[in-house]
Amino acid sequence: MKKFFKWAGLVVLGLLVIAVAGFFIWTQFTYGPTDEATQYAEEGTLVDNRLEFGDTASEVGVILYPGAKVEKEAYAYYGTRLAEEGVFVAIPSLRLNLGILDIDAADSIIEAHPEIERWVVAGHSLGGSAASGYALEHQELVEGVIFLASYPISSMVDSDLRVLSISGELDGLAVPEDIDASRSDLPEDSQFVQIESGNHANFGMYGPQKGDQESPLTSKEQLDEVLSAILEWL
Repeated sequence: MKKFFKWAGLVVLGLLVIAVAGFFIWTQFTYGPTDEATQYAEEGTLVDNRLEFGDTASEVGVILYPGAKVEKEAYAYYGTRLAEEGVFVAIPSLRLNLGILDIDAADSIIEAHPEIERWVVAGHSLGGSAASGYALEHQELVEGVIFLASYPISSMVDSDLRVLSISGELDGLAVPEDIDASRSDLPEDSQFVQIESGNHANFGMYGPQKGDQESPLTSKEQLDEVLSAILEWL
């Protein structure tokens, strides 16, 4: 009987090791930036494994959490465009490329730039959920949340946070029905913007994504609409 339990324990341990190893390997198959995104990334500064854009003495700072398994450089266009409008932007590398495993990624950025007066956290897809989790736990530091094809990790109804939710009409992952359903978890004065013909992958520059719908828009065309909505909201 002792031998049986010993072997059973080894089997369970082996399965756990395989599962953990499989999960780790899965997280490493990332969506890399397009050549266009890489060019924009070169306009930023790499600091402690994060990309920074703009003046560190800006009044407003935006911390953008990448989507699941999407490399930070794919969001560099946000940094270049917002920096041109006087907004400081930081895009962190996330633990195992999953925002949900690195919700507090904004901490070190905020600590490094005490001169920024107003902070907003933003995120694409799972990154938006992670950003909302940080904002809810740090309302004394963060003014608002920008959801990009995303929704909150838990109810934000009783918070004082400003919220902007931007989604795509043709999104095959964060589908319009899910975005509509998220309204009940957000403050009443939250703003919703839907990009006509927009999809999920075009919230970054990393090419097509499995499960998404095709869009007639280029990623830059969609991002220009997204950025216009963000700048108006800011």
